[in-house]
Amino acid sequence: MTRLLSALVAILLLAGCGGQAGGLQQARVQVQADLPVAEAWQLLSEFSLAHNYVPGLTRTEIVSAQTSGVGAHRRVYDADGDYLEETITAWEEGRGFTIRLHDGDAPMAPFEQVFFDYRLDAAGSDSTDITLSLRFAMPWGGLGAWLGGTVIRPAMESELVQVAAGMKAFYETGRPASDADRERLAPQVVVSGDAVEGP
Repeated sequence: MTRLLSALVAILLLAGCGGQAGGLQQARVQVQADLPVAEAWQLLSEFSLAHNYVPGLTRTEIVSAQTSGVGAHRRVYDADGDYLEETITAWEEGRGFTIRLHDGDAPMAPFEQVFFDYRLDAAGSDSTDITLSLRFAMPWGGLGAWLGGTVIRPAMESELVQVAAGMKAFYETGRPASDADRERLAPQVVVSGDAVEGP
């Protein structure tokens, strides 16, 4: 994910456009995992497990004293040693949480705001619907909004499909997801990303 975002940042910076941030846009996917929602929550609420299902990540490091709930802060690393910072900003026990993606105090470039939502819903007694949403606001006014909708959102949807397929594999087997797992399970992931407003 880090290399993809770096490439997108380069494209946007080359545009060299000014202006204000547009409204929030969203990429969203959903997949069903074959385990009860309580078991899925045990895995999701363990904030140090992201590298087991997110493609390209090699490790997760919690850097706050707090390991869960609002304020918990982690770094997720890729194979090159680069990392992205993530801090929980909202927490619903048993259902999910929201993280802010950032670089120090600043939002992750090139965004004005960027949030990642994890949500779990029971789908029968032994299945869980996993919904992943990435909400972001672009700078550069109308051009930024256009780039968000035509370049960023489709790329994020593709990335979220891989994350969701990896989560399904990891949650169902307890083993870190492989690229083969993600390729096999990606067709089961449903994409639905509508424009949204608000934080």
